[in-house]
Amino acid sequence: MAKLAYLKRIGATPAIFLVLALIPLTGIPSYQFYILERGLQNVLVVLSLVILLGYTGQLSLGQAGLVAVGAYTYGILCVNYGISPWLGLLAAPFAAGLVGLILGFPSFKLKGPFLVVNTIAFSEIVRILILNNENFTGGPFGLNRIPTIFNGLPLYYFMLVVAFLAAVGTLRLSRSYIGLAFKAIRDDEIAAESMGVHVRNYKLLAFVISSVLAGLSGVFFANMAGYLNPDSFTFNESSTYLLMVVLGGMSNAAGGILSSFAVTSLPEALRFMARRRMVVYSIILLVMLRYTKVLEIENFKRLIRRMRPVPAPASAPAVDRDEVNS
Repeated sequence: MAKLAYLKRIGATPAIFLVLALIPLTGIPSYQFYILERGLQNVLVVLSLVILLGYTGQLSLGQAGLVAVGAYTYGILCVNYGISPWLGLLAAPFAAGLVGLILGFPSFKLKGPFLVVNTIAFSEIVRILILNNENFTGGPFGLNRIPTIFNGLPLYYFMLVVAFLAAVGTLRLSRSYIGLAFKAIRDDEIAAESMGVHVRNYKLLAFVISSVLAGLSGVFFANMAGYLNPDSFTFNESSTYLLMVVLGGMSNAAGGILSSFAVTSLPEALRFMARRRMVVYSIILLVMLRYTKVLEIENFKRLIRRMRPVPAPASAPAVDRDEVNS
């Protein structure tokens, strides 16, 4: 019974990752494979927002800045100082987590639009620092010749394993004591604090965990691209990450995974429309957000149940009139 309850809790996540593991074996073209890699890289950012926004209720539009911190920490250590990519892989999420801890302190008493503005300002500060420190970051010219942990298919499967572990960890976190404290803060901070939840510490913890996942995503971005430029970490990227997590269901990890691939691949699927591509892309997203939300696993299950035919009610047995009269 415990195993069945655990499988029900993790839901469709293993099936999604099994499909992702089989897709490259079908021999897809290299460009489609790169889009698949980008979607997998975005999964980590979406999971970071599931924890921060879905579980804790802290809205952030600065995830692109945290991704940039992870990517540039990895790139600077490997390119400028010749450090091993494996050490860079460990250092970059640590640096992003430290930045998230610093970001969490001024954000403690901020809510709603004030918190959003604070995270946007943080992301812009990171981008401006990258632009103005040309000796370390390459400035507007970018940072190139970044060494990679793996190349091609090994890198994809390494990212897949890391993303799967992050997804399972996110799902387990939601039912743990820490996750329940996060949700209590999301629902009512005052009530949570009156029940003994240390709101400040748990908010900081949520920021740190979210920042570590975003920084790890930045490491994978640096490995895929081999080149870093501040134009890759703008406000548009942060808003796209937010769109992914909202489309999939803010506290739904499996839905967020599906939406990350959908939002990543949809603009490329519409590229044949040339100038009208982004207009059609926006309309499709609006329709999905307003009417369907099919990427939310629970809503998808409800839709399937509605499509099933309803069995006809069993007819009552016929009554013999002669028996009644007698």
